[in-house]
Amino acid sequence: MSLPGEFVDLLETARALLRARVQPAVPAELRFETAMIANAMAIVARAAKGAIPGAAEAEGLRRLYPEAGDADPESLRRRLVADIRAGRMDGSGSRLVAYVLWPRVRERLALSNPEYRTGL
Repeated sequence: MSLPGEFVDLLETARALLRARVQPAVPAELRFETAMIANAMAIVARAAKGAIPGAAEAEGLRRLYPEAGDADPESLRRRLVADIRAGRMDGSGSRLVAYVLWPRVRERLALSNPEYRTGL
């Protein structure tokens, strides 16, 4: 998802206004909800800037299932889930799965909470 810069700016401005002016004025029982809304707006703004996760995971899934050709990442992800549930990725396969999924974890974490630091 990529949006024109002015849309992203508008979203970021609305989020800042929500956090600075609206959230302090709402009743205490609604502050959690307004914080969730503000965080969702921040995630969408980052995604709109082109930080959507998936490219690294898609490459890993294609390496895991080279015979799948140009299958879309979602179908490969479903196939991986089915293989895990069926026990086909136990043992040494679990390291391969971790290798394939680490990029997705890192990308999604960077999108949802870029301030969080890990050794991932």
